[in-house]
Amino acid sequence: MSSHGPVMRMWLMGLLLIGGGALAREPQVLPDFDLERLDLNPGAAGSLLVGTGELLPAGELRLSAMGHYQHHPLVMARGNKRVAAVGHRVTTHLAAAWSPVRWLELGAQIPLVALQRGDDLRAEGIAPLAEYGIATPSLSARVSLLSQVAGMPLDVALGVGVGLPFASASLLASDGKPSYTPRVMVGRRFGWFRLALEAQGLVRPLLQTSSTAPYQQADIGNEVRFGAAVATVGRRLRWELNVRGSVPLVDQPSSVELLLGPRFLMNPSMEVFTIAGVGVGSAPGTPLFRVMVGTAFGDVTPSRLPGESSINCSPDLPHSYEECPDMDEDGDGVRNLVDQCPDVAGTLERNGCPRRDTDNDGIEDILDACITEPGEAVWKGCPMPDGDGDGVADEKDRCPEMPGLADHEGCPKRDRDEDGVEDDLDQCPVMAGPVERQGCPESDADRDGVVNRLDSCPNVAGLETNYGCPKHEMPLVILTPTKIELTSRILFEPGDSRLRRTSDAILTLLAKVLNEHPEFPLVVVGAHTDDRGNRESNLRLSQARAESVRRFLIQKGVEPERLDAKGYGQDRPIDSNATASGRENNRRVEFEIIWPE
Repeated sequence: MSSHGPVMRMWLMGLLLIGGGALAREPQVLPDFDLERLDLNPGAAGSLLVGTGELLPAGELRLSAMGHYQHHPLVMARGNKRVAAVGHRVTTHLAAAWSPVRWLELGAQIPLVALQRGDDLRAEGIAPLAEYGIATPSLSARVSLLSQVAGMPLDVALGVGVGLPFASASLLASDGKPSYTPRVMVGRRFGWFRLALEAQGLVRPLLQTSSTAPYQQADIGNEVRFGAAVATVGRRLRWELNVRGSVPLVDQPSSVELLLGPRFLMNPSMEVFTIAGVGVGSAPGTPLFRVMVGTAFGDVTPSRLPGESSINCSPDLPHSYEECPDMDEDGDGVRNLVDQCPDVAGTLERNGCPRRDTDNDGIEDILDACITEPGEAVWKGCPMPDGDGDGVADEKDRCPEMPGLADHEGCPKRDRDEDGVEDDLDQCPVMAGPVERQGCPESDADRDGVVNRLDSCPNVAGLETNYGCPKHEMPLVILTPTKIELTSRILFEPGDSRLRRTSDAILTLLAKVLNEHPEFPLVVVGAHTDDRGNRESNLRLSQARAESVRRFLIQKGVEPERLDAKGYGQDRPIDSNATASGRENNRRVEFEIIWPE
């Protein structure tokens, strides 16, 4: 409770009447100064009264109005006699805050005195105070230095306020000249609550008083003010506890106030609040107790940090599923965070979705890649892909854009080099060769009986049974008419396109073979994945892996124009994705030789 004890020092300049001649003089008005100690936080981010270092988000506007009652904010003493110069004071505070950019908040406050009454001191030669009028309006600016929303560990801001001397006379509401309030604000959220500290200086005109007045007095001047707040966050109903105090830099008592109250979000654009507390100390403007009730409009929904639930997570407030990951909107026991059908009740094993089969193909929609077209399980519920309509699936069709024959792997029967060997059997389809050479000309650089096109060691004589390599040398790269096969796998970092070091040796040998076979006009590096994860993500990952292999081969001297990179994702499996070994087989890199038409 406020202590208005025997050492109450007042700011009454020019109090008249010493001794018995007081009644013979005309009553005089108390000298004006700003009695109000309440300083609202106009943006109210985190606290209504204490700056937390957090500003309004960019572009947001907050308007607030508050009714305020103070009991005995100004009590004077002479000996054992105490009088309430201001016993009851009712004010209205209008405040606005706006952030044009994320690091700047501008504010304005206009306090209005609606009713002010105290003891009748005319017998003491003191005229009554005005009962109502405009108090000192103020403007403020705050600049954010650090922000938790931006990933910093704290909210830190600097600010300055200016009190304008436009108040009504005889109201104890103005210092007569501008006052200035520089401040520093620091705060941090800790899960469900926030802590904040504020320090400010009050620079105001010095009002020196006389010791000969009937009532004890003190000078009015500069002060150091401080504030601390503890507030809950992340809920529609929030509480805050504020401690505010001052240390004067002139001959004046200090004071401390303790204020507690709730604030409630009515809807995303309106909140109501109330604050009440007691004062300790005899500094002018420190009431025995004060009560405040108000409302705010505009952008009043508090911001949230990454990973925090939104304050809008209430059934009657609009919100998105992403804002409230811990809620269960459809009541199926599956949280929004993992519910793939958050607006329809489902089951846990279906990730919150009900069992559905729109196309009646026996494959649930959640597993069906083509939910409106009947398909087969092997194609993930889609019809067999056959772009040219020749009955050969695109995955197995060597000529997917040209109708062909099933026994010719989807290609028409052709013999481009007219050597009597059909292209599907011709190992050299664009160069005429005898049937006994499988359509290839007699090209054997090392004269080992294995044509260069199929010779894994074209510059060293070897055995046909060893793919053209010497008996003592195990070929690690095997050539076929359409592909280059490696005897060991190319490995990448899990979920990444970076090559493992263990793959350097086999890729270096592959580059050597490509450089020894300049007759290969184009080699397509094709990368594949299994079906785990998102199809689009798998497609991007396979393309990045194909590009990594191509870059490695170029670094080893292979001409860039002879290499192309293709990522096929999960669309061309060679084994079942239902087993670990099958998925491992599907994660592969292939090298296809492309011959000109």
